Amino acid sequence: MIKSLALPLLVICFVVAVAAGLPAQTIDHDGLRVTAMPDLAPKSYFGYALCRVLVTNSANRERNVRLFMRAPRSELEEVSRAFKIAAGEVREESLLIPIMEFYAMSLRVEVDGVLLNEQSLHRDFRSYRNYYNRKQALVDSRISRTEFDAAFTGAGSGNVHNLEINQFEGSLAQLYQNWLGYSQFNMLVFYAGSINSMPDGVRRAIFDYVRAGGSLLTIGAIELPEDFVKKPQTGADIALNLTVFEGGFGKVVSGEDTLLKDMSGASGNLLPDYLCDMFSDAEFRGESPLRFKYDETETLSTRWLMVIVYIFAFLIGPVNVFVLHRLGRKILVFFTIPVASAICCLFIYGYYLVFESATLRVKRQAVTLLDERFNRAITFANYAVFSSSSRSDGLRFDNQTEVFPYGGYSRRQTDGGRFISLDEDQHLSIGWIKPKVQRALHLRAVQTRRERVSLTWQNGELQLLNGLGTDIESIRLMTRDGSIFAGKSIKAGRQSNLQRVVRPTKVGTQTPADIASAIWFRELSNLENSPDRYLQPGCYVANITDSPFVSQALDSRAEKEETSFVIGILKEDVQP
Repeated sequence: MIKSLALPLLVICFVVAVAAGLPAQTIDHDGLRVTAMPDLAPKSYFGYALCRVLVTNSANRERNVRLFMRAPRSELEEVSRAFKIAAGEVREESLLIPIMEFYAMSLRVEVDGVLLNEQSLHRDFRSYRNYYNRKQALVDSRISRTEFDAAFTGAGSGNVHNLEINQFEGSLAQLYQNWLGYSQFNMLVFYAGSINSMPDGVRRAIFDYVRAGGSLLTIGAIELPEDFVKKPQTGADIALNLTVFEGGFGKVVSGEDTLLKDMSGASGNLLPDYLCDMFSDAEFRGESPLRFKYDETETLSTRWLMVIVYIFAFLIGPVNVFVLHRLGRKILVFFTIPVASAICCLFIYGYYLVFESATLRVKRQAVTLLDERFNRAITFANYAVFSSSSRSDGLRFDNQTEVFPYGGYSRRQTDGGRFISLDEDQHLSIGWIKPKVQRALHLRAVQTRRERVSLTWQNGELQLLNGLGTDIESIRLMTRDGSIFAGKSIKAGRQSNLQRVVRPTKVGTQTPADIASAIWFRELSNLENSPDRYLQPGCYVANITDSPFVSQALDSRAEKEETSFVIGILKEDVQP
């Protein structure tokens, strides 16, 4: 009898042991369930990785929940999100994690202020910039690794693009509905049927990824949003019969149903380099182009501090002794020295409060594609800040903005202890603005905005109402009939007459996608000196004083240096 039960008991013990060793993917606590969702691993040098969960509140009351991941001694130490979930509600929540040095083994949960010590979700999240040292592609799960290798890295195309395949393990409906989930990829590759089967929110996120400078390759034709424009076919496109559309700063490349076979064949046809390759340039691998010079970061002058010390030593020494000797009160030296020392310390501390701790400098470069037809703004920006004191308010960006911290490997080893709170937006709180540490960020944002310019004709003159929320230093505008007008020094909210340009040069030779194909901030000089190159009918280029699209609360208190442009698409045109 005992021998007959021995084998089943051993099997049961083995199953229990294996189950106990499996990573926890669900947490249940007092009517609240938190379930891990499938996500993509961080493998790139740039972009974001998301850590998502499905939260179900079966209780009959509202709950306060806080999710967080911690990585002590990493460059990024903690990412957290706090929210309220109503009784009976089911919702998806995510941690938005910029790719930087960050290693966390689990996602922890607090419910109503109580940490669930015994329960955590196993999420082995390892993020190291460019550890894999290859460009990354998110590829349709219908495409096998063999097909991908044959088409992109095999004999047909060679390894010219240095692409590595990534595939999502969940269903199409579980793909990300925030474009930041795709931001780490140089290209997305999907069958047209897969894109057509995606929920609307997923498709919108993918198209926003493209607008933010991304690249989408479709096998088969798909229906695109209205703002995507078909480009003339070039010689490089003809071999594979590719059709290219530009939307925002990015591209959609559409091939035929046989595209993979054509790329894998002996003909050796190469896919043209339509990858989102912005961050592969060395400009993004080191320091920011917006650096503060030594005289800009020098706060308390050592020379003047030494002068103060010498004056104090002279007064407290020879002068003090001489005066007390003449007064015959040498015993007062035990009183005058401490008092004078206290006064000197208060003076130096006051000097620090007035001059040292008040130093705050900001530098910014930005170019924004403002599509007034759809109330959409896509912005690329460099943002640098230097403060002589720590500022706990930090920096805030919305949840549709990618934050890329500049800095080489050596700096990442010494500049840790940074926290991100995602309660309402992306709050870069503790550790992001440290005393006398330059902080430089690259930003990509896709936003819903209502800034615009309005045109009217009055007495044969074209008038522009500045509704951009900031002063316009200069503007060049092309109406639907191809006429070009120019204006200067237009205050925010004010109206001004535009002057007709008689001899424009190099009109319409560049597009926003061309800016993203290059190092965009190198194109700012062309936007300033040759804005007509970026004009199309119904568009304008404006040089503005203060970009409202990536502004921060601390900007108003800072000494600011800025170069910002808006490439605008008019909602409507007027005729005289």
